[in-house]
Amino acid sequence: MAAIVDKNLCTGCGQCIDSCPVEAISMGSDNIAVVDPELCVDCGQCVDVCPVEAISME
Repeated sequence: MAAIVDKNLCTGCGQCIDSCPVEAISMGSDNIAVVDPELCVDCGQCVDVCPVEAISME
């Protein structure tokens, strides 16, 4: 399952974008991280680097 971003917790810091090995995460127009489930390989690196624990694996 692809990573899920909690929009209420995400601060838009971009650490998850930098950590993603397949570039599956981008910054949305509302300055909130967005995961493309078609590209996500479920590695969990974004979960590990998120400083506010806004990302989970579903």
